[in-house]
Amino acid sequence: MSALKDEISNLKRLDEIVRTTAEHGFYAFLSELNLSHRLPLLERLGFSGKQESQPERLRSMLESLGPTFIKFGQLMGQRPDIVPANYRDELKKLQDDIGGFPASEARDIVEKEVGPVEENFSEFEDDPVGCASIAQVHGAELETGEEVVVKIRRPGIKEKVDRDLDILKSLAKRGERVSSRISELKALEMVKEFEDWITDELDLEKEARNAEVLRNNMSGEEGIKIPGIHQEVSTERVMVMERVEGLKATETEKLKEIDIDAEAVADRGISMGLKQVIRDGFFHADPHPSNFFIDTETGQIILIDFGMVGKLTETTRRKLGLLFLHVANEDVDSAVQTIQEIGSVREDADIPGLRKDVEEMILLLKNSRAKDSTVTRTALDMIVSASRRGIDFPSSLVLTGKAMVTIEGIVLSINPDADLTHRYSSEVKEILREQNSPKDLATDLAIDMIQNRDLITKAPSKLNQALETDDEGRDVHLHNEGREGRAIMAAGLSVSAAILLQGELGLQASTVLGVLLFMAAGVLFLRD
Repeated sequence: MSALKDEISNLKRLDEIVRTTAEHGFYAFLSELNLSHRLPLLERLGFSGKQESQPERLRSMLESLGPTFIKFGQLMGQRPDIVPANYRDELKKLQDDIGGFPASEARDIVEKEVGPVEENFSEFEDDPVGCASIAQVHGAELETGEEVVVKIRRPGIKEKVDRDLDILKSLAKRGERVSSRISELKALEMVKEFEDWITDELDLEKEARNAEVLRNNMSGEEGIKIPGIHQEVSTERVMVMERVEGLKATETEKLKEIDIDAEAVADRGISMGLKQVIRDGFFHADPHPSNFFIDTETGQIILIDFGMVGKLTETTRRKLGLLFLHVANEDVDSAVQTIQEIGSVREDADIPGLRKDVEEMILLLKNSRAKDSTVTRTALDMIVSASRRGIDFPSSLVLTGKAMVTIEGIVLSINPDADLTHRYSSEVKEILREQNSPKDLATDLAIDMIQNRDLITKAPSKLNQALETDDEGRDVHLHNEGREGRAIMAAGLSVSAAILLQGELGLQASTVLGVLLFMAAGVLFLRD
């Protein structure tokens, strides 16, 4: 094994991490990584006077190690596919609220990034309205009179995070070399995913762009508000955003006092989540109650804090939408099939075991109240079960499920009587219908035709050669009964379907016939 000094540049910080780990009773872990020799002799006994449970000690240790480890723990708390429930419950308690840094430093950073405070703001509040490990927020007013908040990255935090990421990656590599258990957890992959996430969160300019994308995507949705960003005074270290006010969605008693239409707000919340996930593939990945407000005057849902977003490919989000429908329709076989299509099935995967799990989950959903079991919670549980049965999924998919489950929880706190299953089914059907209209299918087919130009342009002559009638007009028969012949037939049907679907006649019959021909072509292509 290579020397630590070749792997880690900051050995002093490593020793801090090693000592803190031992103090919280994880000496065995250090021994597994061959790091216990870096402890003073008396501390190598592995003794810990702490009486807390192991999950509690883990949370306490991460908080002691500072922002990078707190954020890492928070992300792991959202991974039910790899982290046991008792640990997740404890990791959810991780707090990164720390004391603010001086207003003089905040002003200095603003001045270095966007120019003198007095020239950019008519007012700037020295007392922060919020402090966290990555940034703190100050109230301000622009020269136009608009009230804004100024988010300022904590001085020195990027350097500290980079230092800790270097150590985390080295420890993950070391762990995978010496421990099959750590290797099975794909520790290095997890750390690299975390690196991408926290690097994005440190870049406030990127957060500003995330906000703008969500704002544009949600611009046509009634009752959803994404605050505007002032790009001209926003940089990597400073972000200026429209100031918004509202009640936390979990302040249910106060919401009742102002007579909010709970059913309408709940419907908006579910619709918003599904459209971000299934329609757009770009979603707010941290919609906890502190980032989810209700406007007391309009009843609008207001989202803030866009440092953590998730992205899904078109294929994944379409299949995820289908999974939601299969769960809502209690279709076990289709749900199991879709889960396999979404993930990567290992050779040793236990598909019969997964099917049994899915059956039990759907039965539980059918016989449960909404607050106990919902469509997305059931779908997420299925994905978690599948991951334990030998199917691998991208972390973005698990974060998607967690984000939707969080929104569900918020929605049910507002309207406990919400019929989520019916809402999911109708909303997903509408989204998939819009995304898979005949016109869209025809466009996709046209692209495929261009990519396969030789086959298609030669298809008519090939088709002529393949089909014959005798002089007496007897039935057509196909000489080439193999795969090539079926491909030629399918190509001909595809051309006809495309012509009908792309036509300008506007006739429903043409559309229906085009779709039927397209389906027939698909059957021929897929036939053994």
